[in-house]
Amino acid sequence: MSERTYSEEEVQEAKREFYSLIEKGLDNETVIKRFDHMSDKYDMVLGMMDYKMPKWTGDSLASLYPGSKEKINILDVAAGTGLVSVQMRKHGFLHIDGLDPSEGMLEQAKKNNLYERYICDILAENTLDISDDTYTVVTVVGLSSEFFKKLPVKALEELVRVTKSGGHILMNHFDYIFESDVLRTNLLSLGNRGLWKLEDKKIMPEIVKGITGHLHIYKVL
Repeated sequence: MSERTYSEEEVQEAKREFYSLIEKGLDNETVIKRFDHMSDKYDMVLGMMDYKMPKWTGDSLASLYPGSKEKINILDVAAGTGLVSVQMRKHGFLHIDGLDPSEGMLEQAKKNNLYERYICDILAENTLDISDDTYTVVTVVGLSSEFFKKLPVKALEELVRVTKSGGHILMNHFDYIFESDVLRTNLLSLGNRGLWKLEDKKIMPEIVKGITGHLHIYKVL
């Protein structure tokens, strides 16, 4: 079956929808409402934007864990409609939980049974309802730009807390987001405290049309 072609009007509308999600200066409540509003067409919009983060993450995780995957438990933060889970499952990863603050996005993921547990919560100053050392891997892919660039230390500590020692945290986003002073300082602080170490950093041009992507892989100590 051939891929659907989109009109120029449809592509331009997709761009408007996409950039509304990464608009600067939005508060958390507004961001969540925007994701809820477009949850039923989110996959189509990202498809038109040639969004490569989910596949890149899935491929990278498969390279990181080339052996048996049956006992690897994964938390997909910013799970959304489950695009990252789809890619991880293609490589044989089966035990995946999804965390996202948008009920609308998680409802879309539920339609395709993409997660074992659906956790509607935000990654911020709060403590997540997840036990210590639950996951071998945590992925953070395409978290809202306004959330990600100012992630507090507490949020990063929560990612480490729920990840087993020796496990990995994969963070995938636009290059300019990783240049945020707040995020950069907070990421470095966990390394300086011996909570994790940056094991690898990868770059992909055109992770989405016109934007370069970065993938950071942290090993939890």
